[in-house]
Amino acid sequence: MHLEPERHRSPSISLTPLIDVVFILLVFFMLATRFGEWKDLPVNVLSSEASEQSNDKQWLTLTVTADGQVEMEGRTLPIDELTAALEGHSESVLISGDPEAPVQAALATLDAARAAGLEDVQLELMP
Repeated sequence: MHLEPERHRSPSISLTPLIDVVFILLVFFMLATRFGEWKDLPVNVLSSEASEQSNDKQWLTLTVTADGQVEMEGRTLPIDELTAALEGHSESVLISGDPEAPVQAALATLDAARAAGLEDVQLELMP
């Protein structure tokens, strides 16, 4: 009786699943990436002593409402008209907001105050 020894086939690795995984990762990272500009927001944190000294200052308070408008000295303004309204002021500006106000409106108010040439602009953080 003649028995042939078993031939061992060399293992072959299929690259198809690897290509599928790489393609899925490529699609995921393309969809998850944001291609917008990132801007830093400079934030100054005052110590308790400095905040007590700042209470003596004359503040112009700007309040951002829930609908994105800005209240200044008893009148309501849209944000795009705020730069022109702030140009004659020299006081320090305190920006506060309604808890329902959009953050983008508060940041646009901050940008408008800086565009009007005001140097001392504070953004009040809501709890």
